[in-house]
Amino acid sequence: MARKRRKQKQPADLPGTIYLNKNRYWWKVRLPGEDKPKAQPLKPVGSRYATTDHAVAVECAREMLQQHLFKKDVPFQGEVHTIPDLVRAYMDFAKTYYVDSTGETSVEVGNIAYTMGVLLDCFPALAVDEFGPLRLKTVREAMIDKNWCRTQINRRVGVIRRMFKWAVSEQIVSPVILHGLQAITALKRGRTRAKESKRVKPVDEKDVYAVLGYTTPVVAAMIELQLLTGMRPTEMCLLRPCDLDRSEAVWHYYPEKHKNQYRNIERIVAIGPQGQELLTPFLLRAEDAYCFSPVEAEKQRRQKLTAQRKTPPSYGNRVGSNRKDDLKRTNGDQYDSKSYRRAVQYAIAACNKPRRAEAKAAGVEPDLVPKWTPYQLRHTTTATKVRKEMGYECAGATLGHTNMSATAIYAERNQGLADEAAKRFG
Repeated sequence: MARKRRKQKQPADLPGTIYLNKNRYWWKVRLPGEDKPKAQPLKPVGSRYATTDHAVAVECAREMLQQHLFKKDVPFQGEVHTIPDLVRAYMDFAKTYYVDSTGETSVEVGNIAYTMGVLLDCFPALAVDEFGPLRLKTVREAMIDKNWCRTQINRRVGVIRRMFKWAVSEQIVSPVILHGLQAITALKRGRTRAKESKRVKPVDEKDVYAVLGYTTPVVAAMIELQLLTGMRPTEMCLLRPCDLDRSEAVWHYYPEKHKNQYRNIERIVAIGPQGQELLTPFLLRAEDAYCFSPVEAEKQRRQKLTAQRKTPPSYGNRVGSNRKDDLKRTNGDQYDSKSYRRAVQYAIAACNKPRRAEAKAAGVEPDLVPKWTPYQLRHTTTATKVRKEMGYECAGATLGHTNMSATAIYAERNQGLADEAAKRFG
């Protein structure tokens, strides 16, 4: 009987050595930022012991490498030799560079980490000096295999190039490498096997108003106000009384955070008479409190369920008697773009439920409300009203679209057009 090999060859793209220790796999490796190699067991999630399967061991090693790069709080120290070293150093830089006005990291840090995960899957042990245009094309092909759309792939490839540009500025890599990466052109429509992204279309206003009765008054007001003003979902969720200038006929809303804040561009949302009427009941609170509260919406939802209760009050559970004190999940003091979107999705599903039942009873196809998202309301605002009647320039001013080279020239004029649109439509 042949003697079992103590060491088993692992893929060449993994750093360190994967070896058998008492019939279980361990990994001896020097991770980025560490002084010397360390041996550690390759334990799958939820397991007490290292795995006996080599394929599982390789996946565990990949997962440990990425966790070390993206979740470790200790700053990177030492020289950059491999792609993981470079990723770790760049992530430390990104966490301090991509921050908002409050000092919190922006979503761009998550986008960078997501991109670097694909890069590390392709080259988890490659020397930095060996990375070039063909290697970048390999990463791009891996993104295509993940079924990412063409425009997203072009953005992710740009993130990798941006990392090497930063590395050149820090004298970590040679400028020749960056020059080679810049030779890779973006994927063109119709000239790649990468799929195209679906165009974001405006939602029909009748489909918007159809779901208002199936959500809480708080979310219904958010939907209507966004439809009137063209605000971004995040700007809607951050609305506070202290951010409003109500000194003139058209109210001006200055969001505390917005998309182009890092460019030193001021975002002003014009709110006309209809929007003011919707917003007024939500201004009766502290100046620094958010106008649209999930706690208030949940209270309204429970009141609605109580009003629709068919069981007599003297039977079953009394109202409020079955509440838990130690809830695992509680409502926050404000909505975010995700919770706002989920609230809209719940309303659409609730709206379609009786339609399906009626159509099934009648034996016909149901007339369902199509799925739509709060961001599509911006497209509805500009496509159905402002753009058609007042032109592209006014639509861009209403939605906060700016051209960096023309901002200083057209800022005042654009705001006047946005106020005029608010008087007529908002």
